Amino acid sequence: MYRLTVSLLLFSVFFMFTSVSYAQDTKDTKIVLIQTFKVKGPMGNDTEAFKDMLKRQGDVLNKDPRVVKTYVLRHFWGADSRDFVLVSEFKNLDDLFSFSDDSNALLEKALSKKQVDADNELWNKHVGQHSDEIYQVYPGGM
Repeated sequence: MYRLTVSLLLFSVFFMFTSVSYAQDTKDTKIVLIQTFKVKGPMGNDTEAFKDMLKRQGDVLNKDPRVVKTYVLRHFWGADSRDFVLVSEFKNLDDLFSFSDDSNALLEKALSKKQVDADNELWNKHVGQHSDEIYQVYPGGM
């Protein structure tokens, strides 16, 4: 049993490091930002306005050449129906970080101040806890 455990551990380490090396060398590697949010509670009459806000902002941000694609995942099945997730894919970390620095300015340039303020108020009213994670896509699977 000890040999099997050690063999599996060594194989796993070898596989992990060769996959990382491979993924960093290929042009197909992408960086994905996952932002998970919790809706504070039922939105009531604000549901359509919230959907419109996400679409409006997505239309602006998806036009940026640094973004490969971005989309919203809404809870469909499982334990916590308050979850919604923003997924943004980039070619590399530099694109992610520069886009992140510029995203508010992009929205302020594309939308009126009144619209930006209304969107921020709606967001703050309905969105609570969140987390941000950055992942690297490994082409060809594991």
